[in-house]
Amino acid sequence: MLTFILERPIPPRYDVTDPAQVALHCRWAVDAYAEAGVVWFGGVATEDRMFSLIAADDAEAPHQYCRSLGVDDAILRRVVQPLGPTFALPRDDPRFRPPVR
Repeated sequence: MLTFILERPIPPRYDVTDPAQVALHCRWAVDAYAEAGVVWFGGVATEDRMFSLIAADDAEAPHQYCRSLGVDDAILRRVVQPLGPTFALPRDDPRFRPPVR
């Protein structure tokens, strides 16, 4: 499976600070992603955009998800390398050196 970041605008009437609306929209997303054959790992919202981390066999499945919701202004980006603390080199590794400042 390929991993993607899906970026899209927040729908106009969706208040991401309202727990009830978040719960409803997350249910809709879980169901729509599953129907399109996409695995949704979760995401985040900023003041005007939503970002989801997803996995699919190809790029067509996330596009199918967007079409099913009537979203035509999403941006799909393929993840080439995950990053994070689990990938951090141990400090006692001989290859470790402080960052150059």
